[in-house]
This record gives sequence, C-alpha cells and structure tokens, in this order.
Amino acid sequence: MKGIISTKEIYREIVPKIIQDEDSWGRFLTFSAVHYQMGFENASLLYAQRPDAKMVETYSKWQEKGRYVRRGSKGIAIIDSSGYRPYVDHVFDISDTSGRVRPQIWRLDKDNEKEILSQLHAGDVQGYVREAVESEIYGKGKGYIENISDLCRFHDSQNPEHIYDITKAVIQSAQYMAAARMDVKPPPVSSLLPVLSTAPRLMVYGLCSTALSVAGQVLKGVEKVFEMKKEKQRAEMGMEAGKEQDVGKQYGSTEKGCAGQGIPALRHQPHQNADTLKRQGNGSHKGTEKAGYEQLSLSFDGGYAVCGCGRAL
Repeated sequence: MKGIISTKEIYREIVPKIIQDEDSWGRFLTFSAVHYQMGFENASLLYAQRPDAKMVETYSKWQEKGRYVRRGSKGIAIIDSSGYRPYVDHVFDISDTSGRVRPQIWRLDKDNEKEILSQLHAGDVQGYVREAVESEIYGKGKGYIENISDLCRFHDSQNPEHIYDITKAVIQSAQYMAAARMDVKPPPVSSLLPVLSTAPRLMVYGLCSTALSVAGQVLKGVEKVFEMKKEKQRAEMGMEAGKEQDVGKQYGSTEKGCAGQGIPALRHQPHQNADTLKRQGNGSHKGTEKAGYEQLSLSFDGGYAVCGCGRAL
C-alpha cells in the first residue's frame, strides 16, 4: 500500500496546481488531449511526473509494438484500479524506447480532414467538436448530468440553474480538450475555474474527471473512423494484390521475346513445331504483391491505447 499512498499524494499535490488559473488548466487539457484514453487520475499523475510525455505504454506493450525500453529508463507511476485491489503500475514514454518501428497516433490534417469529416457527418471541425461534446454529455443513458447533479450536493446547491451553469462549464472544458487534439482553436475554459476554486475536493475531482471522460469518448469516436479507413485501405490493397496474382497466373506462360511486355504465348501456332517452342521456352510471370502499408494517405498508424484506469492495452 505504500506505493499507492505515495502515488495518491502526487495526485493530490498536482490537482490544485492544474486548476489554479486558466493557463494552467488549458495546458493540462492540451496535455490530456494527447493521452485522451486515460482518466483524470492517471492523466494528472502522468502530467506531474512527465509533462513532456508524448506516447506511453507498459514495458510489455512496447515489446509487442516492436520497441524496447532502454536500460536505466525510469517508469512513470500510475494507478491500476481495474482489479479487486488497486496497485501501482508503470508506463514508459516513447522517448525512453528504441526500435525500428515507431507507431504514430492519428492526426487530422489538410490531406484527410475532408474525408474524415464526411465520415463523421460534420461540416467543419469546430462545429463537430461543439456538437459531439454536447451530444455525449446530454446523451441518453450516459449519466453525466446525474453525476454532476450529485456532485453539486457537495456544493450545497441543487438549484437547476446552478447545475446547468456547471454543466456548461464542464462542456467548455471538454470542448477545449477535443479541439486541442483535433488542432483547431479551442473555446475559453475560464467558466469552470470559479466553481473548482471553491468546491470540495471530491467535487473538483468529479467535475474534472467528467470533462476528461466526455472529451475522451468524442476523441475515441474520431479514432474509430481512422481505424475503419485504415482497415478499408488494407482490404483494398489486399484485393488488388490478389488480382495481380491471378493475372500473373493467367498469363504466366509467355513468349521469350515478349516476356517483358507480359504478352501470353500462343500455344497453337501452325508454323511452329514442338522443338521451336522448346527452344523459345515458357517463362512465367509471378504476381507481385504491393507492400508498404506505411505509405497510406492517412496519418493514423496503429496509435496507442490506454484504458480508463490508465493501464496500457
């Protein structure tokens, strides 16, 4: 339990610094936008220990991705609460690893933006961020509003208007985080800070956790679109390679003089006898599979995943 206690202390120390002003909160949301599959607790721990972290995985997961953690690298403590008892686990940033494979997380850019937005049924990125966050937090069965209402009891308020204002403040923070990840101008986040500055610790953690959870779900939805597009392109490339193999088998027998052009040999030529054909030979052309999935037009290439408790998948 000693490791859990010391890690929790890091968590409790960093949270007041994160919410002390608009710049601090904005920097943390921008950081969390990169590690959006982590919950607030582990995102805070990661931020406190390695504010420059770009991509984190456990030791074993880096090995699975074709990279190894360099000797002497210091692990970043996180809390795994997925089991019966929470325990301290460790992740490592990609800067602590080496290997030929360098996985990339998805990126929205001018080359793929139009296609991705089409798949998301959105006209522009800012509009999508705004609508997707509101749809997530007000979604049927999501429970965010109920949780915010419960948290407001710790603020001695069940006023519907107060709950509405706090909800809108949480939405703004979630939109900021999603916008930062999708590389568009984020909205202001100052409206949540007055609430956090006077709220009990449990309410602070709860509201911050809600904001990160909402933004994380929106960004996971965008990630799925990239994954689907990538799988589609892989399938198309596989089909094309298969067609080339079929063509290669169909026209495998060619005349020696025309082999470079891939022209099929004429097997029944009356002016050629068997000896002539034997001298010319029957070359074969094998279908060539296309390689290089890394050359896909989309920037997404595998990425990384960390579950809600912060442990790498």
